[in-house]
Amino acid sequence: MASPVPPPLSDMTKSRRRLVLACDTCRSRRVKCGGQRPCCAPCRIRGLDCCYQKLPESPANPLETELANVNMRLDYLTALLSKQPNSLPSSALSSHEDSPFRLLATQSIMHVLGLEDDYTQALIRLERANLLVGTTTSPRIFFSSHSQVTDALAAFSGQIHGYYPILPLGFTEEYFHILSEPLTPSSHTCLALLVAAIGGVVRDQSLGSSYYEAALASLPIVLAECTLTSIQCLIFFSIYYCCLLKPFQAHDYCLIASFKIQNLFKSGLEVTDSDALELTHRTYWAILLLESELGVQFDVSKSDIWNLGEYMPLPNCHRTWQFPPPQPSTSLAGVSPASAHSSDSTSTTADQAQSFFLAEIGMRRLLHRCNSAVTYSTDNRPSYAPGIALELERQVDEWYDYLPVNIRFPKETSQLGTMYSLSNFLNVQYYCCKLSIYWPAVYQAIQDGRVSVHLQDHCQRFIDSYVELLPQIVIAIDICPIYKWTLSISFFVTTLAALKVLDTPCLKGASLDELRQCISSAAFKDWKSTESSASLRILQNTLNRRLQDASYQCAAVDPSTRTS
Repeated sequence: MASPVPPPLSDMTKSRRRLVLACDTCRSRRVKCGGQRPCCAPCRIRGLDCCYQKLPESPANPLETELANVNMRLDYLTALLSKQPNSLPSSALSSHEDSPFRLLATQSIMHVLGLEDDYTQALIRLERANLLVGTTTSPRIFFSSHSQVTDALAAFSGQIHGYYPILPLGFTEEYFHILSEPLTPSSHTCLALLVAAIGGVVRDQSLGSSYYEAALASLPIVLAECTLTSIQCLIFFSIYYCCLLKPFQAHDYCLIASFKIQNLFKSGLEVTDSDALELTHRTYWAILLLESELGVQFDVSKSDIWNLGEYMPLPNCHRTWQFPPPQPSTSLAGVSPASAHSSDSTSTTADQAQSFFLAEIGMRRLLHRCNSAVTYSTDNRPSYAPGIALELERQVDEWYDYLPVNIRFPKETSQLGTMYSLSNFLNVQYYCCKLSIYWPAVYQAIQDGRVSVHLQDHCQRFIDSYVELLPQIVIAIDICPIYKWTLSISFFVTTLAALKVLDTPCLKGASLDELRQCISSAAFKDWKSTESSASLRILQNTLNRRLQDASYQCAAVDPSTRTS
């Protein structure tokens, strides 16, 4: 049977559904709108005129066009996969549409990698055993120096906001005003304090706790409200815990934010001001990206936030808040509350934020829809699907080809120079995605104990991807405070998988010299600032033992590496 032919991009773009927004009449009357067009049910029953805000009909730039193209190709892949018999839900090769490395972290894969079947569950229990950070609430008035709050804001602007640019343009004035006055509990007070807390933690993990504890006084208000500011607070609670290497607490807050923003749209409570509405859309995408990253490794609850992804307008970050860096003749200490003003980001910063946000959305859509190159026989036996793997890799490479210059990274490690944190993170995702695509080839070789020339070529692609990934993920772990925990887990799992390749007899014919060198360099990875994470300490000890054993094996293979 002929494979389905993907429709032309123009036809697909015209048929894309838009977000079901409340009509203007229901919004003004503050009643629930069904979203039916041309006339919703409440307006039809009451005999009222029903009209909707007009949304843009076509992508605005080449990257948005490519996002539409990605969806078209994913529809094509989904059609291919739908022709396969039903999958086995418990199979080690079963497809996990929401993340790449869940394929590596199932119980059966843990067994293949030489770990206990309940290794993952033990880590979860360990993390859940210590839920609270700062169990007391500080007084509403506390003292903090102006230089501290300024340094915290600068650190937040420089290292965090680029990943999640969701603050309003006038935030700087509001931030200094709130932190210079008695702290009356409110969602706005909570937001300012959380920004200071995150900025403090980024500078030094011991510096953010006082701001965080003060923010807790406003938490009941944040949970009770369903406003954009309260949702932003929940995102920053999540990011605060991410920076403290406590992913499960971070995930809990992210889920609350996800449910709240969905209710905001479904109930028609979103604001109508264009700038605020754009910020609301941006906040939606921030939650989707954060939840997707936090849900990569373990089996945690997920919201239905992806259900709105097909309809939500893409973010426009051309007017993005930033804390203006001091001029050469000044310093942060010389910035007073009276002189501190918010500003639109520079064109370079704004373009980079826009490009990164769109690139991340494109990558997450690809991973969400399909990332497993596995098919099933008529008797439901899983097997590697090389054709689907090549098509998936082609999609990833097309995603790369459309990256704007301001965030594009070179593919080859030999060409790498100094990269922005955002570009480095995209680089890591690119090769992690390729590892996910070709891991089933390695797994099948391990299970069968033999490998054809064709299958060995795909196993070699897995090896080459790990070789390119390793130096970049090591850098990313150190410069990306939000994702330090999830990146460390990815480093652990992918390195164990690479070690398994070295230990698989039928793969000895592959080009393994570069892989051995990478494994040797991985042994020197310094797991910095992991003292506060019990799970990362266990991962570090486990991996170090494996790498030490591997170094002896490599030395036995290559006499030149032996030491006296």
